[in-house]
Amino acid sequence: MINDKEWEEAQERGRIHSLTVPCAVAARYDAATGMITVDLNLGFSVSFHKSRSQTLCKATDEQLSEIEVDSPGWSIMFPKLEDGFSVEGMLAGRFGTRRWEREWADAHGIEIAENKLPEHTVAA
Repeated sequence: MINDKEWEEAQERGRIHSLTVPCAVAARYDAATGMITVDLNLGFSVSFHKSRSQTLCKATDEQLSEIEVDSPGWSIMFPKLEDGFSVEGMLAGRFGTRRWEREWADAHGIEIAENKLPEHTVAA
């Protein structure tokens, strides 16, 4: 069991973390545009088209209509799809597997250095 001092120190570490590490506070999907927008605790939002994500590209509007942000704000989940993505992966530009990222870039005429491709599936 922790004492009061340890509890207060842990609370302070959590407070500092919440002010300095990007975490989702809200997320939404706009079916008219196909855009997913994630609002972050640091005062800005990130948006991307569902076609950019290996996990979401084939999802229906109905599957994307319900979005949940996990309690620490590290993940965005789509319960009807039973899948989601991490905020960390989204901010790093990891939207699928290495192979999928390469194919997506080639299809869109974008050059991505091999060392910038994800090593594993971490998704946005």
